[in-house]
Amino acid sequence: MFLIIDAILLKEKNFKVHTLRNIRMKNSPIFSGSAYILTAATIFFSCNSDKITIIPELETITVTDISKTSGKSGGNIISDGGGDITEKGVCWGTGQNPTELDSHSSEGPGNNMYESILTGLNPGTEYFVRAFAKNIAGTAYGDEKSFTTLSESGSGQIIADHTIVDRYDEIPQYYIDLVKKMWFVVPGQSHSEGYRVGLTLLESLNSVYQVNVTESGTPEAYTASHLRASRATWGDYYDWQGWVYLYGEGSWFTNSTALERTKAGITYCNTHNLEIAAIGFGWCWDALAGSPTTGIDPVYGCHWYGESGNGPEGNKAWGIDSEDYAQTGNSVSMDTYLNATQQYIDYCASNGYNTKVFFTTGPVDGFYGESGYQGYLKYEHIRDYVKKDPSRILFDFADILSYDDNGTKATATWNGHTYPVITPTNLSPTEGFHFSNAGALRLAKASWWMLARIAGWDGN
Repeated sequence: MFLIIDAILLKEKNFKVHTLRNIRMKNSPIFSGSAYILTAATIFFSCNSDKITIIPELETITVTDISKTSGKSGGNIISDGGGDITEKGVCWGTGQNPTELDSHSSEGPGNNMYESILTGLNPGTEYFVRAFAKNIAGTAYGDEKSFTTLSESGSGQIIADHTIVDRYDEIPQYYIDLVKKMWFVVPGQSHSEGYRVGLTLLESLNSVYQVNVTESGTPEAYTASHLRASRATWGDYYDWQGWVYLYGEGSWFTNSTALERTKAGITYCNTHNLEIAAIGFGWCWDALAGSPTTGIDPVYGCHWYGESGNGPEGNKAWGIDSEDYAQTGNSVSMDTYLNATQQYIDYCASNGYNTKVFFTTGPVDGFYGESGYQGYLKYEHIRDYVKKDPSRILFDFADILSYDDNGTKATATWNGHTYPVITPTNLSPTEGFHFSNAGALRLAKASWWMLARIAGWDGN
């Protein structure tokens, strides 16, 4: 005989309460802080045993092998809850929080990690995915993942994240040759060196991926024999002209002078036999470092950090959007970066330049705890913005370095919030660009994949 107890909050016997979703609700008289949706957990007590069973705990595997009509996901069962897993699988749909009532797979019993193929999908459509597992106490769902199937044209949105790192060697020779005609520019400070070091390391492993890196002077002019890479810009916030090899947030997005001079530099390059194929800001610790705000964000429950050199209010911490001014006293926010980068995209289009300006996320090393968590919130804001327009391109630096080559993800926890951080392999031994050669090599592989997609490869 079993006694069944439904519990909303499990405070005894070291039970964990798992947060499924953090809902941001600003300017709401009802919610002064973060709101949470909690699932009721069912506990089974045996009359003949001290054994207690609760629903399982599991995580959803990021969707890969995405095509027009299919994808691959799966689940990793962290805990069986004290009871045998009788069924597991993945459910998906076009609405958030899919359940077994939606399309789903069944991978049988057992608590092993598993893969599931998602089929019958529509091209060019965003889907939401959750792994699920059952035991005698009930059904548990993993965290939600989202992805977009390839469009009918076969291209799909260009997002270079950890899921595509291993696909660099699938690039057809035709598109490799097109990439070798490109000039790839990632203006930045110390962390941006990791892109260029990685490209050189990749060439040393396989001469097919030839590259020439320029670190000073006039960048190399057009060639079809190898990819050209640098962080060179013509001018910056401080100078209208001359080649500059150090570019911070104060020259990319924090002020109107930065926007004006970055646009002028793009024009100079594209009219002097130095056409830029792709350019994106190489974040340093700009979103993570600096002194925290005095006030705590009422929605996220954290202080804001960050540096905003050359900003209107000076070098101060900054948040996600203009609503965070109340805590930061800083008109600079992550929206300032997004708006500036979008202006560069629109500027190139209006002037007929072939230059593709891509969005980037930043480092996941060096700053952890509260600073790392609020940095994760900022990077998520970038990802959400990019997904709203399929023409936008994202190089997800943070996500790439949060995974090892074997698919292992590194996380940290602050105040009950789990967020991704750089893996030990990608961090150490640490080089001058603040992470390891292994991490730099992952950036290089993702760079070739992204550039090939920009050149017209459909990724298949």
